[in-house]
Amino acid sequence: MMRVATYCFALLLFITPCFVAATNQLIILTTFTEASLQPLLKQFQQHHPDTEFKVLHRREASGLRLLSDNQHDIDIVISSSLSLFIPLSQQNRILPLNELNYDSAVQQQLLLPDTVNNVAIFGYSGYGFMWNQDYLDKHRLDLPSRWEDLADPQYFRHLVMSSPSRSGTTHIMVENILQQHGWKDGWRLLLKIGGNLASVSARSYGVSDAIARGLAGIGPVIDSYAYSSQAQFPFIGFSYQPSSPLLPSYVAALPNLHQAKQTMAFVHFLLSEQVQDNLSISSMNKYALNQKLSQPYEVVSLDHALMQQRSTLVKALFEYSVNRQLIRLNQAWQLIHEVEKLTTLTPDQQHKFNLAKRLASTPPITERQARSEILQQSISLSSKDINSIQLTRQWQQLMTDQLDHAIAICEQLLDDEGGHS
Repeated sequence: MMRVATYCFALLLFITPCFVAATNQLIILTTFTEASLQPLLKQFQQHHPDTEFKVLHRREASGLRLLSDNQHDIDIVISSSLSLFIPLSQQNRILPLNELNYDSAVQQQLLLPDTVNNVAIFGYSGYGFMWNQDYLDKHRLDLPSRWEDLADPQYFRHLVMSSPSRSGTTHIMVENILQQHGWKDGWRLLLKIGGNLASVSARSYGVSDAIARGLAGIGPVIDSYAYSSQAQFPFIGFSYQPSSPLLPSYVAALPNLHQAKQTMAFVHFLLSEQVQDNLSISSMNKYALNQKLSQPYEVVSLDHALMQQRSTLVKALFEYSVNRQLIRLNQAWQLIHEVEKLTTLTPDQQHKFNLAKRLASTPPITERQARSEILQQSISLSSKDINSIQLTRQWQQLMTDQLDHAIAICEQLLDDEGGHS
């Protein structure tokens, strides 16, 4: 009898949410900051004064956990992370947009081939490097233009970025590097950049905040964060990263037992001319659907299927190879750069030095291992998954051993040089 009751409840949830009285409270789950949404919410309330909003700001992983509960009360999801919407689409847990005459196919052709049906794109962004010009002048740092520039020794502990496990935008940045450079060379570049990081931010907007406050000089950010900082501080600069993908902003309406009356009206509102005409100058700082980037750059496509397939693996690998190794990465690459200045290395010393550089720029798993479906499916970011914890600890220990070995080699080379001088 209990199973029958549970089944009936689930049926009511997905098929007939209208059987339960609709409410005036519209619950929004978003990875965006609540402050960026508030002006739009107030504008909507002018037309629907009875509507009340509850905004749940969550990172992607936390948002996925909330949405996995079939009894959630979330009406709207707003995010630039497609990963939030894919499970909902696969489980038919998204309200259709037919009544809005929304053509997903058109959006797929214009912006992103992998757009999920009934998930609307209402704006888009680009990303690039944000910098504090006063900081650069103080430390006499050049202005970087490409990811490769950030591996230069001059930027040692002057950089900040977020982690792909905490930021959907950063995940796209990291994945774009891996897809453009390949697994081996991509991780080599990421680990070199990691050696120059002063910190890894727990939030994507923490990068722009740290740069604005002068805690770091340069970092990769989404353009909307940079523009928001530029509006407050004249010393903030920003340039788009060439050969990078667009970052659409998505919205979807979800069915639930306490459906808000204005759920679909809010989706329609985001797509309306009154919002689209002012989106780029609003608190959202997004480009409207019919608007071109103010600083054109080469837009490249991203293999979203590949990104989704190895999503958790890449996030975990960055976490345990970069974020949790930051002190060792700093030390290893600082020593490597010191040894590079030496001009009297013997062939044997040069061989050892080459080994040190390989150790400090090689991830714990190969591309072949990363392609394993068994490995991809066995990795979880959950703190309760014992198998994943054991596996990621192995990665962390292997990376620790590699970096310690690289540090020891460089220290010995520097000691030998000091003894001969």
